[in-house]
Amino acid sequence: MNELVICRHRPGAGETVTTVLTIGQDGTVTDTDPNILLVLGYSSSDLEGRPLKQLIASAEDNPLSPDYANYHETGRPLTVTLRHGRGYFMAARVIVRKGRAEKAHSRSPEAVVVPKKAPTRQPGKPVNRENIAQTKALLAHIRECLAQGGLPLEFQPIESLNTSASGLAFEVLARLRGANGSDIAMTPPDFLPLIERFELSRRLDRQVIKQTLCHIYRHRQLSETLGYCGFNLSLGSLQDRSFPGFIARALEKTGLNPGSLCFEIPAHHAVAYTADCRQTCRMLRRLGCKTALDGAGNSMDSYRLAGRLPVDYIKLAPELMQGMKDEPTHLVMMEALQRIANSTGKISIATNVENDIARQRVQNMGIHLIQGKLVSAPLPLTELGNTDQGSRSAGAIA
Repeated sequence: MNELVICRHRPGAGETVTTVLTIGQDGTVTDTDPNILLVLGYSSSDLEGRPLKQLIASAEDNPLSPDYANYHETGRPLTVTLRHGRGYFMAARVIVRKGRAEKAHSRSPEAVVVPKKAPTRQPGKPVNRENIAQTKALLAHIRECLAQGGLPLEFQPIESLNTSASGLAFEVLARLRGANGSDIAMTPPDFLPLIERFELSRRLDRQVIKQTLCHIYRHRQLSETLGYCGFNLSLGSLQDRSFPGFIARALEKTGLNPGSLCFEIPAHHAVAYTADCRQTCRMLRRLGCKTALDGAGNSMDSYRLAGRLPVDYIKLAPELMQGMKDEPTHLVMMEALQRIANSTGKISIATNVENDIARQRVQNMGIHLIQGKLVSAPLPLTELGNTDQGSRSAGAIA
């Protein structure tokens, strides 16, 4: 037995109203509360004994799905589409929790909860103050880079293999200026751990996108021939409900074709935060943008999501290419992903293609696009379209 805590904001009333549905083991509604009419537009008699599947827009919106197990365990809210009593669909936040009866039986009367003691530092163990100072200095450098802008971004071209797709295609790679005056740009392994730890990933994503779109806008030929411009999205952006609005404003200011922009969602985020990823994909696709599942094949769950997530591209995990020569099962795994792409109308991209043998193998599989050092190593974004310097300015993108 589970309880669904459903929260809905009612603009006319200027408030958020919450109701609770109790769902039995057979998937039907067994109990409601008085707020059900305000939130969903049903009376208690309308719902009791009714299957939950009749109240949701699709199977993907079922909050009790195993896909959302992580949400069940942590108590985080899901955004799902429910059918209102008046016939229209509405979005609501839903938290899944165990029913009171199940909670009561989950602990024996004799059970005693012993609070855990917070770990304490051993008196004789010194604090590594040098590491702390280095971390603070690096964090200050990262904040300064994000505040000043002008990141030394790079791009890596993508080549068409088994598709008639045309237009310039590339992935944008985030970089930061070197610390302590170094001329060598910092790559993600150098700064991502700190950026994620201090919740700066959303700012980084937006800065990368703003810089890239302004660069493309300033070079007319790029904007006219662009076919695929890929951006990596962090968990911060995936869970940011204002992110699609930011993209909409950027598109309005630059006038760029939204279908040429693709937002790449890491497979490990898609597995752990499926509902957030699905919601973000839907909202971006409404703007006309494309989405991709990046790193498909790095876990068994990613195979399932490759077919079920509303994405346009499936980017194969680099590990599959790295072990393809010595591990025959990697070929089988890549073929399986290609069959998923073909059956769902999605475009596949093989990454980390470094030699002609690898290229021939993925071409024989039917992979649509390839990316890697064989095509091109990462290049400074400033070199993209540098022969077509224009005078257009996109202005400030909020």
